[in-house]
Amino acid sequence: MKSKVLLLALAAMLAGGAMAQDCTFFFPTTKGTKLVKKSYDGKGNLSGVMTYVVDEVESKQSGLEVEADYVFVNNGGTVIDKGELEAFCQDGEFFMDMKEVLSNPSFVTTTNTAVAATDAVINYPSVAQGASSDDVYFDDAVINIYSKKNRKDRKNISIYDREYVKTEEITTPAGTFDCTKVKFKIKSRSPKETIEGYGYEWYAPNIGVVRTEQYNNNNVLQSYSVLEEVK
Repeated sequence: MKSKVLLLALAAMLAGGAMAQDCTFFFPTTKGTKLVKKSYDGKGNLSGVMTYVVDEVESKQSGLEVEADYVFVNNGGTVIDKGELEAFCQDGEFFMDMKEVLSNPSFVTTTNTAVAATDAVINYPSVAQGASSDDVYFDDAVINIYSKKNRKDRKNISIYDREYVKTEEITTPAGTFDCTKVKFKIKSRSPKETIEGYGYEWYAPNIGVVRTEQYNNNNVLQSYSVLEEVK
């Protein structure tokens, strides 16, 4: 009986190791790595800068876990938010903290006031070569952002109907990356207004999201972000 239990435990450990190997990590896994992402409005005006620095890297049975310190500043250099962002593998799939969406200018309630975001994670699947949109599953997600000075000044943001578009090469000031391109729909609700539209994001192994674009339902570009530096 004990031998059977030990064999089952060993099988579970081996399965966990296999899941860890199967999970493609879409964020840097070297301590001290620095990422800088700049965000712009639809006219190309700088709206904010998000900086991440990998602080902790831990290997677990389910895969790697990474914590990164982040600081988001507006175009005048004022700190809007700072804290920790988490990225991890679970059951063979990669997840990342959604606090990075603070770099999207349409999400932030006001760029002159410190904001905070509720905890939420979203998955970034690895896409096999030749896969179609029906072969890849993407989660929906909801995140709440609010002003630290006035909790009533808040936004509820839903990201849904995410789907794989294609795999393509993207060049940014930080370099050229082989990326997965994903389209998503978005709805931002606040006491003052509701905004709907859609967007695209491109993410690469060992880097993460290297570019995003957001449009309104009239197909007009509202904002975008670009990875500027990997150090």
